[in-house]
Amino acid sequence: MTITPSTTPMTLTAINVLLEPDAATVEKAKAINARLRENYPASFPLDANHAPHITILQLFIKTVDLGQVATAIGNLLRSEPPINIEGKATGYFELASDNLKLVGFHIEATPYQHQLQQKIIAATAPFAVKYGTSDAFAPRLDGDAISQTTIDYVTNFGDARTGPNYQPHLTLGIGTSDFVEALVAEPFEAFSFQTASVSLYQIGDFGVAQTKLYDFSRQADPLPSWNEGQIKQAIFAFIAKVTNKNSPAYLPPAERIAVHDNDGTLWPENPLPFQAAFAIDELKLRILTEPSLTSNPMVQAALDGDLAKLLEGEHFDGLMQILAITHAGMTVEEFRDAVQAWFRSANHPRYGSAYGELTYQPMQELLRYLSDNGFKNFIVSGGGADFMRAWVEQVYGIPPEQVVGSTSRAVFELRDGKPVITKTLDYLFVNDKAGKPVGIHQFIGRRPVICCGNSDGDHAMLQYTTINNPRPSLGLIVHHTDAEREYAYDAKTTSTGKLVEALEEAPKQGWLVVDMKQDWNVVFQPQ
Repeated sequence: MTITPSTTPMTLTAINVLLEPDAATVEKAKAINARLRENYPASFPLDANHAPHITILQLFIKTVDLGQVATAIGNLLRSEPPINIEGKATGYFELASDNLKLVGFHIEATPYQHQLQQKIIAATAPFAVKYGTSDAFAPRLDGDAISQTTIDYVTNFGDARTGPNYQPHLTLGIGTSDFVEALVAEPFEAFSFQTASVSLYQIGDFGVAQTKLYDFSRQADPLPSWNEGQIKQAIFAFIAKVTNKNSPAYLPPAERIAVHDNDGTLWPENPLPFQAAFAIDELKLRILTEPSLTSNPMVQAALDGDLAKLLEGEHFDGLMQILAITHAGMTVEEFRDAVQAWFRSANHPRYGSAYGELTYQPMQELLRYLSDNGFKNFIVSGGGADFMRAWVEQVYGIPPEQVVGSTSRAVFELRDGKPVITKTLDYLFVNDKAGKPVGIHQFIGRRPVICCGNSDGDHAMLQYTTINNPRPSLGLIVHHTDAEREYAYDAKTTSTGKLVEALEEAPKQGWLVVDMKQDWNVVFQPQ
């Protein structure tokens, strides 16, 4: 029966949610496919445009919904046990048409396959479109029209080939009737196989899996330290839509810029920022040779542990003085070596671990997930650029040139005929608050589409990333709510990281607020 397509104008995609079998099964399929093509050269090859597969579900969806469909299926599969679907090929099936026959492996249906099909039907139901046209299919390589038989097959799949009527199979190709009959008559040794991946393809003519759109595979959850919930799903949904070439929200890789604050966003800032701990340790060494430094009230406050004094002022002026005193006059190589030596020897006072081991595991996963999806991660922090560049590649896998931080004037000179760059106290630029968007403009040159922060110091950067951005954008705030595993603070903090204004604006702007206690099942990487 031929069904008249809908006349409603919309762009549709015919999709196949399918199982891709293991390599051994693919080789068996290709060997028989080669025999069929030798018999009937017009048969399709099993290649990059005709992937061997076992269909779970075929349907039409609006192309604009493709990212949401992928997210729904991905979320479903992440909630399942690890995907390791086993199957068994028990013989051949054949379908006759004139003097030709389509042949494939008959796959024994298992209860799990039936359950999985029903779950995928439920996950995709909000996006399913009943009728489609030839335009929904991947175009034939020879330019011919998509057959009406193929269109009808997808249209009727939900009614005729699901539930009790579901019959999994792996299509092998087309041969002449005599050849296929002889093939089927050969002894068949049943074999078991495993699934290499669950994938989503655009369907080609004759139902072939022609264009892979998403691979859900047996990959581990890219964000395993994030609890299932709205925040995690929102991250997945955003990445899905901006990396899908068929989505109107697609972002070319060059525009996938993500900026991340460091202190309080990627690692702790309590009981004081890590760079401040380094500077105070350096200060204690410096006063042994320069005791006159103790006349500076901020130096004395640092030695007395008076953090409140150091944090006074618009940009923590006292702390900035300590950073400048301890960092100035050194060549950048000397400073780098001092930072790296401190990293190797100093431990956090609460956790007793090296500072570099105390990055937030969920944020490390997010950095990798973004990188795997073509994003370029930048650290945009109030911390010193040279301080962060000494370890950022080792700790985060981010190269030093992708660090935007606070800076002061540096000078170039030749010493003993060798070029050196020396840090000074002059022209201090504090990369905080309104300075962050300026730093992004000056040092990155592209407006970011993802911004992760944790405090009002990141408020302007969040606004710059998300408000009136012509591109899709995402803002994320790490809210410190876990006193047991880390620290709990927002409006009242004993260190840096005050969070009031950005937290109030978050609902209005749609920024994701990560509740550290509720949304993270791990804070630091397990030792």
